[in-house]
Amino acid sequence: MKTTFFFTTVAIAAFLTATTANASSINFASLVGQTVPLTVEPYASGENNGAYYVGLTEGIINGQSFLMYCVDFADEISVPITYNVTVEGLTASTFTGDHMGLTLSQLRQINTLGLNFGDSIPGVKQTNINSQELIWNYSGATYPLNADMTALRNSMLSSYSSRNYSNSFLLESGHGLQDFMPVDSKGTVPEPGSLLISVWGLGLIVIGWRRRKKEN
Repeated sequence: MKTTFFFTTVAIAAFLTATTANASSINFASLVGQTVPLTVEPYASGENNGAYYVGLTEGIINGQSFLMYCVDFADEISVPITYNVTVEGLTASTFTGDHMGLTLSQLRQINTLGLNFGDSIPGVKQTNINSQELIWNYSGATYPLNADMTALRNSMLSSYSSRNYSNSFLLESGHGLQDFMPVDSKGTVPEPGSLLISVWGLGLIVIGWRRRKKEN
């Protein structure tokens, strides 16, 4: 009886973990073309004694939190702040332009450089600084390229044209406010590993229920 209870509890926990892992993920594809309020939280990392912030920061749309990075060097904001943005897709069929005047190809290059930030906030890393400065160079910055930046840029140029951008988006603010890109969205579809855990958890729940029924 205790064994059955233990496995059932573990199964339920595994099932809930797997099915809620992506519960807070925003389905940006469903928001393409829409104007929504974006809250920009205080940045988690900075350089130059905090004068410039790099890497990932938290954004909130429709009450859901996600990670994103700044792609706009020309405009400045004070955080926390909330303002309207239009969600732009980075596919040929969904992209309609941005106020910085960047082409779709350039925005895809920026998006590929953004992969260097990963999907968590690790604090200040030189790779993050180099990637952020490369990104800002697209919108008016003139950071000189060091050896590591050149390597990151060359790696990006060799791969960006073959990527799938169906889960890549731009949060376009218009003039005077900053644009951001969210970490590439996976929508609300569980990853294969999460789906496997979910199925495993359901199976253990059924097994535990059947054993308990037999004991009764």
